[in-house]
Amino acid sequence: MKRITLLLLCLFPLFSTAQAPKKANVIVIKTNDSEDEAFKKMGRILLNEGFEMETLDKDFYMLVTKIKGCGYGLMKAGTVDIKIKCQIDAKNDQRTIILTGKMNSPELMTYSPTEFDSKAMVIENIGGKSSIAGASWLIMDEIAKKYEDGEIEYLIKTK
Repeated sequence: MKRITLLLLCLFPLFSTAQAPKKANVIVIKTNDSEDEAFKKMGRILLNEGFEMETLDKDFYMLVTKIKGCGYGLMKAGTVDIKIKCQIDAKNDQRTIILTGKMNSPELMTYSPTEFDSKAMVIENIGGKSSIAGASWLIMDEIAKKYEDGEIEYLIKTK
């Protein structure tokens, strides 16, 4: 019995994944890819997820998507508008990809695209998976997890 317990304790770290703390609002991906590679990879991931680009700044390695309506909840009956910002920074031999986002419910609030940034809420890890807040966090988290060869960390950025 002791051997089985010891074996399970040794194998547990292989199967566990980092969990985002409540109120986390920044996802950091650490990678050894160059800035150009990271920029292209994140761009491809966002495009494959159906996002269109609003800003592509190759000088400062920043991507900002246009607002995208994403379904959530039971049978994707609800809609949440999401906008993702991706900033790539270099430190020594490692690149850091910083993902943040904003979300709003078009069902609860009407706004023009130019008002989105001022009226939208920061995406953070709060609420249930079927809530607007929870669903928007899961969407941003899934985008981060699609980045290959990266180590994910979750941060809480205070306002």
